[in-house]
Amino acid sequence: MTAAPLEIRPAGPDDVPAMARVFADAIEAKARDSYGPRERAAWAARGSAERFRAMLDDERNQLLVAVQGSRITGLAGLTGCDVSLLYTSPDAEAGTGTRLLAVVEDLARTQGIGGLGLTASRNAVAFYLRRGYAVARLAVRPLPGGLALPVCLMVKALQPAQPTRNGTVHGREA
Repeated sequence: MTAAPLEIRPAGPDDVPAMARVFADAIEAKARDSYGPRERAAWAARGSAERFRAMLDDERNQLLVAVQGSRITGLAGLTGCDVSLLYTSPDAEAGTGTRLLAVVEDLARTQGIGGLGLTASRNAVAFYLRRGYAVARLAVRPLPGGLALPVCLMVKALQPAQPTRNGTVHGREA
């Protein structure tokens, strides 16, 4: 049996519970070797359904979900010049995060954004380095309860979007 194709689409209000679940599951599974249980719990608590609803209501945010079959397996966000979110379920299809990031970068290019910044957790730094992001500096992200996550601020210059012969816009190298 073949797996359903991965679809990336704008997030909507009905997606909020699944977005919160993906956020929490990704942190617990993928950050286990990078942060302690208290840090992971405080970080995951930032991904409440209320927060995602507020993000959807804020026109500065462009939120996306990755859907396979009827199940949301990833989420990403573009806020201004920042990749504001990029999380995938532990059991998401291989390449889901890469595809979400590519769509966010394409959105930025079509808006004339020449570069992106992001805050990477320790466990995500290698992922972003492999995709052309560079370390700008180390930082700390404050969390509730007086906790803090050591993180890495990263940046990437984007090539401008180039129209193709058929009029579509393409900004990534093949």
